Amino acid sequence: MTCRIPLVAAVALALAACSDDSAEKPVDPAVEATRPPPDPALAPPQARQALLAEDIAGAALAGELSCAFVERGAANPLLVASADVIDSARAEGVLRLGPSVLRLRGAATGGFNAMVYGALFTSGELEARVTVTSRTPTGDGESPPLPARLEIDSPAGLQQVEGEWICGP
Repeated sequence: MTCRIPLVAAVALALAACSDDSAEKPVDPAVEATRPPPDPALAPPQARQALLAEDIAGAALAGELSCAFVERGAANPLLVASADVIDSARAEGVLRLGPSVLRLRGAATGGFNAMVYGALFTSGELEARVTVTSRTPTGDGESPPLPARLEIDSPAGLQQVEGEWICGP
């Protein structure tokens, strides 16, 4: 008997495995008392709540290959999409938006190849567009991540998130 993990679940698990779970070192109160308070203007932006492995598995996305958008500095993706390789296929996706997990549908056919350098997904009045901002990879491997921007346009307004778009096996 062989055990197979769906590709989208494997992508989520691989991304989660890259996070640093090391314990923090104890803080010396005497040293902390001499430090000035942090400047909120210099603090890095807080990462949004990302998809969990069970969110992705629960979406049961159809498709042979997947892509994931990961916000800069985060370990898990905000958006995962899958599609078959055939040109007539339409991608399916799942997006974490605040506390909600939304199902997405590719705006056009084109299969997996239509997603490699970005794609447009919809869910009701919401549009989520991934745009690859450079074709220079930010990492190594068979399917290296590419710098990208996720734009989420909804009746509540436009959000832009910088990160990486990772596609492939």
